[in-house]
Amino acid sequence: MAAKTAVASVVLAAAVSALVFAGGAVGAPGGNSANAKLCQHGGWATLMDSTATPFASQDECVSSGAHGGVIYPLATITVEACADQPFDGICVSTTGSGLEPGSAMITTLSKNDAFLQFSSINVPANGEATDSAQFFESPCVDGNVYSATATGTSADSLSTPVQPGIPITSNTVTRTSSCP
Repeated sequence: MAAKTAVASVVLAAAVSALVFAGGAVGAPGGNSANAKLCQHGGWATLMDSTATPFASQDECVSSGAHGGVIYPLATITVEACADQPFDGICVSTTGSGLEPGSAMITTLSKNDAFLQFSSINVPANGEATDSAQFFESPCVDGNVYSATATGTSADSLSTPVQPGIPITSNTVTRTSSCP
């Protein structure tokens, strides 16, 4: 009887070990076909990597996803100069998309490389935001250099496991004052 119990124990231990090792192999890190599938059927054109760089092709996106790269929905922030500018100052419009709902999109204005002011807007549930910022001085001084840039946070990743949003930075708009 003791021999049968010992044999049964050895068989049970072997079966449990086999399951543990097989489970480890199945769950081992590596390729991720679900992430790669996000890139198919033109999806790559609406996606970016963890450095906020849009994918250049479906192959690049699939390769990144298949090798465990984090995939985010494309997020952008663009700053544009207003059509009508003050003689001495700056006016800009900032638009963002693919941003984390509830996060802030911040536009920063500078004069001669020194901080002037910022404008902040909370990103709504659809991830799209629009804001405007302006600054002007009087009396007018020729040659002041103004610039504007904006920052925000992308929406969470689409890949598994989900990762938090990443920093997004806009282009920079620059103008020099010109007095009448």
